[in-house]
Amino acid sequence: AEIDSGTDLLVVTGGTDLIPATAVVALLAGKDVASVVGHRPGMDDRDWMHMCAAVRDTTRRGRPHTGEIATLLTTLPAPEVAAAAGVIAGSAARRTPVLIDDLVPAAAALVTQRISFRTSRWLTATQRTTDPGHTAALERLRITPLLDYGMASGLGLGAELAVPHLQAAAQLLRDG
Repeated sequence: AEIDSGTDLLVVTGGTDLIPATAVVALLAGKDVASVVGHRPGMDDRDWMHMCAAVRDTTRRGRPHTGEIATLLTTLPAPEVAAAAGVIAGSAARRTPVLIDDLVPAAAALVTQRISFRTSRWLTATQRTTDPGHTAALERLRITPLLDYGMASGLGLGAELAVPHLQAAAQLLRDG
């Protein structure tokens, strides 16, 4: 509906359900769990180990279904990743660029890449966060982020910083 009303760029920002998103990245980027689980602000080593165990268990449930994306997303379960993947796939089908910002949208982008490899043509990452899962997803997607300020999380902040840069670049192109 947004695209039909004239929107020419969509921004998909992060979510809060990090365990299934991290599991999706581990499975679809071919990485081991410990390499994609990041230390979030306020997280100590014990919290990190608990998160690794939760992602490991989630990954084990999903591993048999990596070739069946819909089954994978329901098995994990990963509703935030599925919803973001739907937005990305729909936008790509409509040839509308999408900015992804943070781990959940990056995991969703990996999902859409499995459905159609051409989807990544319509994706740009606003930033690279310090989350190793986010970095692994961007590397697998072969996307160079617009910004790399070393921020711990996106949650839309990368998009807020990147969009004015894109607007300025578009203005320069128009003014030629």
